[in-house]
Amino acid sequence: MEQQTIQVIGGGLAGTEAAWQIAQAGISVVLYEMRPMRLSPAHHTGELAELVCSNSFGAQSSDRAAGLLHAELRRLGSIIIGKADEHAVPAGGALAVDRAVFSQELTETLANHPLIELRREEITHIPPEGVVVLTTGPLTTPALAEDLQRFTSMEYFSFFDAASPIVVGESINREIAFMASRYDKGEAAYLNCPMNREQYLHFWQELCAAEQTELKDFEQETAKFFEGCLPIEEMARRGEDTMRYGP
Repeated sequence: MEQQTIQVIGGGLAGTEAAWQIAQAGISVVLYEMRPMRLSPAHHTGELAELVCSNSFGAQSSDRAAGLLHAELRRLGSIIIGKADEHAVPAGGALAVDRAVFSQELTETLANHPLIELRREEITHIPPEGVVVLTTGPLTTPALAEDLQRFTSMEYFSFFDAASPIVVGESINREIAFMASRYDKGEAAYLNCPMNREQYLHFWQELCAAEQTELKDFEQETAKFFEGCLPIEEMARRGEDTMRYGP
Protein backbone atom coordinates (compact mmCIF):
# COMPACT_ATOMS: atom_id res chain seq x y z
CA MET A 1 0.00 0.00 0.00
CA GLU A 2 1.32 3.42 -0.94
CA GLN A 3 2.32 5.52 2.06
CA GLN A 4 0.24 8.65 2.58
CA THR A 5 1.83 12.08 2.61
CA ILE A 6 1.10 14.03 5.80
CA GLN A 7 0.14 17.70 5.61
CA VAL A 8 1.46 20.10 8.25
CA ILE A 9 -0.16 23.54 8.23
CA GLY A 10 1.89 26.29 9.85
CA GLY A 11 5.66 26.74 9.93
CA GLY A 12 6.21 27.99 13.46
CA LEU A 13 8.10 26.11 16.17
CA ALA A 14 5.51 23.33 16.42
CA GLY A 15 5.03 22.90 12.68
CA THR A 16 8.76 22.88 12.00
CA GLU A 17 9.32 20.21 14.64
CA ALA A 18 6.34 18.16 13.47
CA ALA A 19 7.46 18.18 9.84
CA TRP A 20 11.00 17.21 10.83
CA GLN A 21 9.95 14.32 13.08
CA ILE A 22 7.56 12.94 10.45
CA ALA A 23 10.21 13.12 7.73
CA GLN A 24 12.84 11.56 9.97
CA ALA A 25 10.43 8.65 10.46
CA GLY A 26 10.55 8.10 6.70
CA ILE A 27 7.18 9.63 5.83
CA SER A 28 6.80 12.37 3.23
CA VAL A 29 5.49 15.74 4.38
CA VAL A 30 4.01 18.82 2.79
CA LEU A 31 4.64 21.80 5.08
CA TYR A 32 2.44 24.82 4.36
CA GLU A 33 3.56 28.28 5.45
CA MET A 34 1.87 31.44 4.16
CA ARG A 35 4.82 33.71 4.94
CA PRO A 36 6.33 35.68 3.24
CA MET A 37 3.40 35.81 0.79
CA ARG A 38 1.24 36.92 3.71
CA LEU A 39 2.73 38.09 6.99
CA SER A 40 0.90 37.84 10.28
CA PRO A 41 0.49 41.00 12.41
CA ALA A 42 3.51 39.95 14.50
CA HIS A 43 5.92 38.26 12.08
CA HIS A 44 8.57 40.14 10.09
CA THR A 45 10.20 37.46 7.92
CA GLY A 46 9.38 34.39 5.89
CA GLU A 47 11.67 32.12 7.91
CA LEU A 48 10.34 29.01 9.59
CA ALA A 49 10.17 29.03 13.40
CA GLU A 50 10.58 32.81 13.58
CA LEU A 51 10.76 33.96 17.19
CA VAL A 52 8.48 36.98 17.52
CA CYS A 53 8.72 37.38 21.29
CA SER A 54 11.60 36.40 23.56
CA ASN A 55 14.66 34.62 22.23
CA SER A 56 14.86 32.62 25.47
CA PHE A 57 13.75 29.01 25.81
CA GLY A 58 13.84 29.20 29.60
CA ALA A 59 16.07 27.71 32.27
CA GLN A 60 18.68 25.13 31.24
CA SER A 61 19.02 23.33 34.56
CA SER A 62 17.25 19.95 34.61
CA ASP A 63 15.82 20.70 38.06
CA ARG A 64 13.56 23.27 36.36
CA ALA A 65 10.56 22.35 34.21
CA ALA A 66 11.94 24.05 31.09
CA GLY A 67 15.38 22.49 31.51
CA LEU A 68 13.90 19.02 31.97
CA LEU A 69 11.87 19.50 28.81
CA HIS A 70 15.05 20.55 26.96
CA ALA A 71 16.76 17.32 28.07
CA GLU A 72 13.82 15.20 26.95
CA LEU A 73 13.71 16.94 23.57
CA ARG A 74 17.42 16.31 23.02
CA ARG A 75 16.92 12.59 23.65
CA LEU A 76 14.05 12.58 21.16
CA GLY A 77 16.17 14.19 18.43
CA SER A 78 14.35 17.53 18.38
CA ILE A 79 15.58 19.79 15.60
CA ILE A 80 14.33 22.88 17.46
CA ILE A 81 16.38 22.22 20.58
CA GLY A 82 19.30 21.03 18.44
CA LYS A 83 19.48 24.29 16.52
CA ALA A 84 18.92 26.23 19.74
CA ASP A 85 21.99 24.55 21.23
CA GLU A 86 24.03 25.28 18.09
CA HIS A 87 23.13 28.96 18.07
CA ALA A 88 22.93 29.70 21.78
CA VAL A 89 23.98 33.10 23.07
CA PRO A 90 25.07 33.96 26.63
CA ALA A 91 22.01 34.19 28.89
CA GLY A 92 23.12 33.12 32.35
CA GLY A 93 21.19 30.02 33.38
CA ALA A 94 18.79 30.23 30.44
CA LEU A 95 18.95 28.87 26.91
CA ALA A 96 18.70 31.84 24.55
CA VAL A 97 19.44 31.91 20.83
CA ASP A 98 20.53 34.17 18.00
CA ARG A 99 17.01 34.42 16.62
CA ALA A 100 17.96 35.31 13.04
CA VAL A 101 20.49 32.51 12.47
CA PHE A 102 18.30 30.04 14.38
CA SER A 103 15.33 30.54 12.05
CA GLN A 104 17.43 30.76 8.90
CA GLU A 105 19.15 27.43 9.56
CA LEU A 106 15.88 25.69 10.39
CA THR A 107 14.38 26.95 7.13
CA GLU A 108 17.38 25.81 5.10
CA THR A 109 17.51 22.40 6.77
CA LEU A 110 13.83 21.61 6.21
CA ALA A 111 13.80 23.01 2.67
CA ASN A 112 16.66 20.66 1.75
CA HIS A 113 15.16 17.54 3.36
CA PRO A 114 14.27 15.02 0.62
CA LEU A 115 10.97 14.06 2.29
CA ILE A 116 9.77 17.61 3.06
CA GLU A 117 8.05 19.80 0.49
CA LEU A 118 7.76 23.41 1.66
CA ARG A 119 4.83 25.20 0.07
CA ARG A 120 4.48 28.96 0.51
CA GLU A 121 0.72 29.38 0.42
CA GLU A 122 -2.15 30.21 2.74
CA ILE A 123 -4.56 27.46 3.77
CA THR A 124 -8.05 28.81 4.52
CA HIS A 125 -9.86 25.54 5.23
CA ILE A 126 -8.89 22.32 6.98
CA PRO A 127 -8.21 19.75 4.24
CA PRO A 128 -11.10 17.23 4.22
CA GLU A 129 -8.91 14.23 3.40
CA GLY A 130 -5.66 12.74 4.57
CA VAL A 131 -3.67 13.15 7.76
CA VAL A 132 -3.42 16.82 8.76
CA VAL A 133 -1.36 18.39 11.55
CA LEU A 134 -2.63 21.89 12.33
CA THR A 135 0.08 24.08 13.90
CA THR A 136 -0.95 27.61 12.98
CA GLY A 137 -0.64 29.07 16.48
CA PRO A 138 -2.34 32.09 18.08
CA LEU A 139 -2.15 34.18 14.89
CA THR A 140 -4.20 31.80 12.77
CA THR A 141 -5.78 33.70 9.88
CA PRO A 142 -9.49 34.59 10.29
CA ALA A 143 -10.63 32.26 7.51
CA LEU A 144 -8.86 29.21 8.94
CA ALA A 145 -9.90 30.14 12.50
CA GLU A 146 -13.53 30.24 11.42
CA ASP A 147 -13.19 26.84 9.76
CA LEU A 148 -11.53 25.45 12.89
CA GLN A 149 -14.36 26.80 15.03
CA ARG A 150 -16.87 25.17 12.70
CA PHE A 151 -14.96 21.89 12.81
CA THR A 152 -14.65 21.78 16.61
CA SER A 153 -17.89 23.60 17.54
CA MET A 154 -15.92 25.40 20.25
CA GLU A 155 -15.56 29.04 21.27
CA TYR A 156 -12.36 30.99 20.73
CA PHE A 157 -9.75 31.52 23.39
CA SER A 158 -6.67 33.73 23.29
CA PHE A 159 -4.28 35.88 25.29
CA PHE A 160 -1.81 38.69 24.71
CA ASP A 161 1.90 38.06 24.67
CA ALA A 162 4.43 40.87 24.46
CA ALA A 163 7.29 41.64 22.10
CA SER A 164 10.54 42.03 24.01
CA PRO A 165 11.59 45.69 24.39
CA ILE A 166 14.85 46.51 22.60
CA VAL A 167 17.13 49.13 24.15
CA VAL A 168 19.59 51.07 21.98
CA GLY A 169 23.03 50.06 23.24
CA GLU A 170 24.55 53.49 22.63
CA SER A 171 22.05 55.02 25.06
CA ILE A 172 23.46 53.07 28.02
CA ASN A 173 26.02 54.65 30.35
CA ARG A 174 28.59 51.85 30.54
CA GLU A 175 30.34 53.52 33.48
CA ILE A 176 27.30 52.78 35.62
CA ALA A 177 25.84 49.64 34.05
CA PHE A 178 27.35 46.28 35.00
CA MET A 179 27.26 42.67 33.85
CA ALA A 180 25.80 40.00 36.13
CA SER A 181 24.06 36.64 36.03
CA ARG A 182 20.41 36.02 36.84
CA TYR A 183 19.73 34.50 40.28
CA ASP A 184 23.52 33.91 40.68
CA LYS A 185 23.39 31.14 38.06
CA GLY A 186 25.53 30.83 34.94
CA GLU A 187 27.88 33.42 33.51
CA ALA A 188 27.52 37.19 33.83
CA ALA A 189 25.50 37.58 30.63
CA TYR A 190 22.99 40.31 31.50
CA LEU A 191 23.64 44.05 31.38
CA ASN A 192 22.13 45.69 34.47
CA CYS A 193 21.24 49.38 34.62
CA PRO A 194 20.87 50.47 38.26
CA MET A 195 18.62 53.39 39.22
CA ASN A 196 18.13 55.34 42.40
CA ARG A 197 14.60 56.15 43.54
CA GLU A 198 14.47 59.48 41.72
CA GLN A 199 15.67 57.95 38.45
CA TYR A 200 13.26 55.03 38.77
CA LEU A 201 10.24 57.28 39.35
CA HIS A 202 11.25 59.44 36.38
CA PHE A 203 11.57 56.29 34.25
CA TRP A 204 8.12 55.13 35.38
CA GLN A 205 6.54 58.52 34.63
CA GLU A 206 8.11 58.60 31.16
CA LEU A 207 6.79 55.10 30.44
CA CYS A 208 3.29 56.10 31.48
CA ALA A 209 3.41 59.20 29.27
CA ALA A 210 5.14 57.57 26.30
CA GLU A 211 3.48 56.91 22.97
CA GLN A 212 2.25 53.34 22.86
CA THR A 213 1.88 50.87 20.04
CA GLU A 214 -1.67 50.83 18.78
CA LEU A 215 -3.49 47.56 19.22
CA LYS A 216 -3.99 45.67 15.98
CA ASP A 217 -7.44 44.54 14.92
CA PHE A 218 -7.03 41.02 16.29
CA GLU A 219 -5.82 42.46 19.61
CA GLN A 220 -8.73 44.88 19.89
CA GLU A 221 -11.17 41.99 19.80
CA THR A 222 -9.62 40.07 22.71
CA ALA A 223 -7.63 42.52 24.83
CA LYS A 224 -6.59 40.01 27.50
CA PHE A 225 -3.04 40.09 28.77
CA PHE A 226 -1.03 37.00 29.69
CA GLU A 227 -0.05 37.78 33.28
CA GLY A 228 3.27 35.93 33.01
CA CYS A 229 4.58 38.11 30.17
CA LEU A 230 3.12 41.60 30.48
CA PRO A 231 4.13 44.52 28.26
CA ILE A 232 6.25 46.89 30.31
CA GLU A 233 3.89 49.80 29.62
CA GLU A 234 1.02 47.72 31.06
CA MET A 235 3.04 47.07 34.21
CA ALA A 236 3.78 50.79 34.47
CA ARG A 237 0.08 51.57 34.08
CA ARG A 238 -0.76 49.37 37.07
CA GLY A 239 1.29 51.44 39.51
CA GLU A 240 4.74 52.79 40.27
CA ASP A 241 5.90 49.67 42.13
CA THR A 242 4.67 46.99 39.72
CA MET A 243 7.84 46.93 37.60
CA ARG A 244 9.97 46.45 40.71
CA TYR A 245 8.33 43.09 41.37
CA GLY A 246 7.61 41.99 37.80
CA PRO A 247 4.42 40.46 36.37
